[in-house]
Amino acid sequence: MLSEDQSTNVPWLLSIMRRHPLWCYFLIAYIITWSIGFTYILLLHHAALPLWFAVLLCLGPTGSSFIMTAAIDGRAGIGKLLRRYIRWRVGAFWYLLVFVGIPLLLVLVPMLMAGSISALLSGLPLYPITYIGVFFLGGPFLEEPGWRGFALPRLQQRLGPLRGSLLLGVLWGFWHLPLFFIPGYNGAGSGFVGISTAMLTFIVATSALSIVFAWVSNRTGGSLFLVMLLHASINSSGSLAPAFANTLVNQIMTYIILFVFTLIIIIATRGRLSYDRYLRETEPSLPDSPALDRLI
Repeated sequence: MLSEDQSTNVPWLLSIMRRHPLWCYFLIAYIITWSIGFTYILLLHHAALPLWFAVLLCLGPTGSSFIMTAAIDGRAGIGKLLRRYIRWRVGAFWYLLVFVGIPLLLVLVPMLMAGSISALLSGLPLYPITYIGVFFLGGPFLEEPGWRGFALPRLQQRLGPLRGSLLLGVLWGFWHLPLFFIPGYNGAGSGFVGISTAMLTFIVATSALSIVFAWVSNRTGGSLFLVMLLHASINSSGSLAPAFANTLVNQIMTYIILFVFTLIIIIATRGRLSYDRYLRETEPSLPDSPALDRLI
């Protein structure tokens, strides 16, 4: 007599998803985004990035997170994931950090060094509108339930906070690959060298940022709302000084500041990224899948 897993394809597939949640999560996220991205850019030869296309691409991580959460934990797991969207009681410091501290680090310091403070003032009036648009129609709202909602807790549990967040940063950055076939996207050029150089630089940046995101997530009890705000602040900070944002000086200074800030977090938390605090606050709601992936 055949077992339930052998009798039909659906239970067999569910058993695979439950045994290997991380492998399946990233596979689904990549398939959704890459199938849309490479079809649109390489097969249809479009070199622009319309809003609807960006929204579709961002659905990969979050769509995969809901699929995998439903497969592993059912309706109760979906409820826990959705409640993290509205976990906003985290203390004023974290709002100051994501709304003020991060934009100042990324924009103001390089501009002060370049002696161009007036450029910041010119971008302030439209910044709130840009921020809201980026929040809902870009990576913050459409990606973070996947990266920090589904993947980060499991990677930290399996690999530890530092290695887990670094691996997530690499996979998060590499997920953007289709966009680097659009000339000019994050410095992407043409040909293998132009694309791969920009891609590798971007992955280094997302790896460092992933540590910052993990620290904020751990210190706020896994709040998706706060990491969404953080993501929006990073993505929209360039609009504070549009004439200055894409200059080589700003790009170099931004990377230097980012790496210094990341290093301070690693040293201050002794590489734990406040994960122990997260465990104390959220241990009852940690993912309890039967077996976590063996990624290394």
